[in-house]
Amino acid sequence: MVMLKYTSLKEKDLEYLSFILRNGMVTAKQIMLKFREPNIHRVYRRLRKLEGQKFVKHERIAHKVGVYLGTIEARKLTNVNVTVPNKATIYTMQHDLLITDLILFYELQSEKQAVDFKYRTEREIRFSMIGEGDNRSKLKAYNDNRDRIPDAVFFFKGTDGNVTTTWVELELNKKDRKRYDYKFKMFDDMLSGGPQDHQLYPYDQVIYFANDVKIHNVINQAKQRLINASKITVRNVPSIILEERWEEVLPVGTDGKPGRDEAD
Repeated sequence: MVMLKYTSLKEKDLEYLSFILRNGMVTAKQIMLKFREPNIHRVYRRLRKLEGQKFVKHERIAHKVGVYLGTIEARKLTNVNVTVPNKATIYTMQHDLLITDLILFYELQSEKQAVDFKYRTEREIRFSMIGEGDNRSKLKAYNDNRDRIPDAVFFFKGTDGNVTTTWVELELNKKDRKRYDYKFKMFDDMLSGGPQDHQLYPYDQVIYFANDVKIHNVINQAKQRLINASKITVRNVPSIILEERWEEVLPVGTDGKPGRDEAD
């Protein structure tokens, strides 16, 4: 790549930065899974280099989980069009990391099953819908549109060549019933193929991920009266994610081991 000629960065460095920027914040373990690195030490080594060059910030939340965030400098370098988080909080960390786990789960599972899978993150979608400008105008634009921004969009391409575009929501806390009624009215209009106001894609289905039975109940109740109720489903977060059983979805290499050792 031309941009690498005059820097000390390698192509894998840019791939790391792109992954971190797209997802907002990630753990070293998630990077290891994404790039099938043979061990966590290789990940930390590359991250330390990127942190030293001010492309990555490391934050430790509640003295337990360490997360890596991209910087404005990283966005300028890579031209990845995303919003960049300033800091991590316990709530945003838990939500964002679980969304990235879901992305990795479907990416790995799809690869194993030879299904074409692509995704866009909330940060990419938010940037496309709100763009740049001063913080006050961006905040207003976000508040005006936040119900129209999914947590992620999954694109599954079937063997027939058709792509199913899925609006993905991760629900960690039950919201007020009025909020669900408002949002589900929007989903019903959207899934009916009506005017796609402020939407980047025509959506085929909506999937909620939640592990609280009360959230399952309120979502199933909220969708009952909708024309497109069958296109809205609620699922548990896969147990493979919660129990860290990633070996069950990791595609196995020809040597029988997940991933391969690559040169830095």
